[in-house]
Amino acid sequence: MGRINREVIEEVRASANIVDVVGSYVSLRKRGRNYLGLCPFHSEKEPSFTVSNEKQIFHCFGCGASGSVFDFVMRTRNLTFAEAVKELANRFGIPLPQEEETGQSKKIREMAQRLGQINDLAARYFSENLLNRSSGKVARDYLQTRGINEGTIEDFQLGYAPKSWDGLKRFLVKEKVDLRVAVQAGLLVPKSGGDSYDRFRNRLMFPIKDIRGRATGFGGRALDDSMPKYLNSPETLIFHKGRTLYGLATAREACRRNNETLVVEGYFDLLALYNKSIHQVVAPLGTALTLNHVRMLSRLAPQTVLVFDGDQAGMQAALRSLEFFLREKMAVRFLPLPEGMDPDDFINKEGKEPFMKLLSEAKPLMEVFLEQCLSNYDGSVEGRLRVVREVTPMLRLMDSPVAQEGYLRVLDQRLGVSEEVLRAELSLSSTGGPTAVTSQKKKKEAEPPEWEEGTIRILVNYPQWIPTLEEGSVLKSFQGKDWAEVGRLLMKYYQEGGKLDLSGLLMDVQNEQVRNLISSWSLETSPWREEVAHSRLREYIAGIRSSRRRLLDDLKRLKEEIQAAERSRDEKIMAELLAELQAKKAALLAGEVEDEANLSKGEMV
Repeated sequence: MGRINREVIEEVRASANIVDVVGSYVSLRKRGRNYLGLCPFHSEKEPSFTVSNEKQIFHCFGCGASGSVFDFVMRTRNLTFAEAVKELANRFGIPLPQEEETGQSKKIREMAQRLGQINDLAARYFSENLLNRSSGKVARDYLQTRGINEGTIEDFQLGYAPKSWDGLKRFLVKEKVDLRVAVQAGLLVPKSGGDSYDRFRNRLMFPIKDIRGRATGFGGRALDDSMPKYLNSPETLIFHKGRTLYGLATAREACRRNNETLVVEGYFDLLALYNKSIHQVVAPLGTALTLNHVRMLSRLAPQTVLVFDGDQAGMQAALRSLEFFLREKMAVRFLPLPEGMDPDDFINKEGKEPFMKLLSEAKPLMEVFLEQCLSNYDGSVEGRLRVVREVTPMLRLMDSPVAQEGYLRVLDQRLGVSEEVLRAELSLSSTGGPTAVTSQKKKKEAEPPEWEEGTIRILVNYPQWIPTLEEGSVLKSFQGKDWAEVGRLLMKYYQEGGKLDLSGLLMDVQNEQVRNLISSWSLETSPWREEVAHSRLREYIAGIRSSRRRLLDDLKRLKEEIQAAERSRDEKIMAELLAELQAKKAALLAGEVEDEANLSKGEMV
């Protein structure tokens, strides 16, 4: 859907009481001013999921999930923000204004709808062939040999394309479908002279559905010697293999409940696990995992387990996806199956319990990658360098210093290379040039002073003091972009009478980690008595406005970095640092003049 204006969003938010919305998914009990229940986003025995009717927010003190009513619907229903607004608007009877469409966008939307409708018709046709017609016996017998039960067949709407060149075509004609659109959907193949024929013949059919259960394409397995053995729909307006996962609709709720998603390689791997009541499983469509796939997985659950074939090809397929998971900051593990077995083989031969045991023992994929690299180490200097240069690009993508240090320690022990040398290698740029001084400099600049976070925390607990942010342009002195943005939002959502529209604020905070912190602070008992908090806030603001103190610290740091650059004889870095030093000195001089002017007005600095 199109862009929704802010007024409508606010109307929906005001009408959709978060306790009512969350209560339709979670059993809530009132405890004091808030409501408590078991978190729907991770498994827990003791309730840590809190909903505030007063502040119209939720926060889980177990997994950290938090936000407004829109965030809750987005998480539970795997929707975009616009889709969540639309769903709540429909639920609470709020009409959404329709944006004017261009002629081209209208054509695309209408064609996408028609393709979806034709695919749904085709799915029904294939399903009826499998279940109700004598021609489907060959497919029913095949499914029986694979051990697929009736419940699984029904849940995935499996079907059968008969051994006919025009069976589906005749069905679509009877349904008054434009066959040219059926060709565009990939269901029919055009012939010369304007005629067409069925693409899928004598195949077991797998409807491929989006997150909402709408058929976007099909996969078909040959039940004779036809090649290829597996045939997918061609790419269409609504079907893209690199952005689609089989089983999305059936796995969604199970992934949320189990806090993880299993990824297998094939249709029958997925169906075999589903058959054994392991429902949190999806599969790519005969392609390697893409960055788009990983982004879809991140919306299903916070962690993924790759359950690929127990051979070298399966291992390599898993390792190729590691970079995507690291870039998306997503936890991923690898479940190694016995050599020569796939998930279908294993669970049908060994059973569910042995599979679940293997699942519990699945290792982080980064650990598997490291072991794979080290297994090829031959003890030579060249071999040592090769391993280090294979591993360090992945380590750079990790956002956990603790995990980084753990892997560096393993390399130290196994390669005989000190952590100091490895860290130096880790700091190399992509061109191989030393940038250690620059990296340290960036790191220091990236870490905002503690008082910025402290100021925001106090103001969340005592919103009546939010107007103090306007004193002396305090926010302009914030070094952390996230905290400065939160400060601006605090002023935006501050209301007269000392009230803070926290739900609206959380809706606008982009950084999830910051959003979770603010949410938890708002529901905590303030760690300070009011008079202590007020005194601390004044100290923080005094520190913020004291640009002289901050600039003096910067000057000291710059002098140390210039000395380090002199020792390494890096003239380029020295020139950059000297230029910054001159700029800081100029700012310090200007600040002294401004401070004197402020003091003459009787302001606190």
